Amino acid sequence: MHGLVNRSGIGAATTNQIHALTSYGVEVTTDPRTDYDVLHLQWIGPRSFYYATRARREGKPVVASVHSLPSLLRGAFSLSGIVVPGYRAYLRRFLRCADLIITPSASAVEELIPLVGSRPVQPVSSGVDLTKFTYDQDKRRLFRTRYKLDRPTVLAVGQVIPLKGVDDFIAVARLLPQFQFIWVGPRPSRLLCFNPRFEVAVRRHPKNVRFLGYLPTVEEAYSGSDVYFHPSYGESLGLAVIEAAAVGLPLVVRNLAVYRSWLETDPAGRWGTTPAEFAHAVMELIAADRPVARHAFVEEHSLPHIGERLIEAYTEVLS
Repeated sequence: MHGLVNRSGIGAATTNQIHALTSYGVEVTTDPRTDYDVLHLQWIGPRSFYYATRARREGKPVVASVHSLPSLLRGAFSLSGIVVPGYRAYLRRFLRCADLIITPSASAVEELIPLVGSRPVQPVSSGVDLTKFTYDQDKRRLFRTRYKLDRPTVLAVGQVIPLKGVDDFIAVARLLPQFQFIWVGPRPSRLLCFNPRFEVAVRRHPKNVRFLGYLPTVEEAYSGSDVYFHPSYGESLGLAVIEAAAVGLPLVVRNLAVYRSWLETDPAGRWGTTPAEFAHAVMELIAADRPVARHAFVEEHSLPHIGERLIEAYTEVLS
């Protein structure tokens, strides 16, 4: 599970926020056994709960980041119908230890408010490193050569689980056999995510779909693709969407509240709810043959901006 978390949006958020803080000269340690002023927990597992309760006993402020919303567990893991009520109760208890709760978006704040009582909740993005996620022609050439891509390419990034909309990704690929569809991201253990219908869909994907697994240099995949398609059924933020936008890819997403303020006036962004709508949006954006797209919302997720937000949050709990 630890490796899976490191390869997920939670791991990326942790790395991004550490970089954001150190760029402002904030000293950061990842060892909670050392001395510190504020304990900021990115993962809410049992060890984190132990360190949170210890910090409370010692009179040190606790900031808890919540990335995994209860609503997002449905369809993400096996027996989620049984797991979600227990997770919700655990989360409520865990957050009693926090002086401040951070979650990646305003829509995530709305879901958490009923669980946190009077404790403050603030939206702070996971952040994106704009020096790393930028369009690079050499990376594009390298990626397309390595994977022998000679057609317009549609990319998705995320764990290969039902929640991420893999079924619609495959369905859209069937509707658009003239394009190549690439999915980058790890596949969790079948024990963690067992769904017979999903297994059949993945196994019987059309020839123009390829699952590449986890890639440590995912920025090459962004530069090497032509449209980013994120059909996930739910997100607390959608960090991969921001990364793709930073590289300049046109975006096709599911119609979720978290994206609306970003894309409602974005000429290179589309949303939909069905495979037919997604396919139409993909064709429209590829036909536009636009150069590197400029998405105005990306800047608010830059590391300097996130560093400022975090320092403000820490100052608040220390005062």
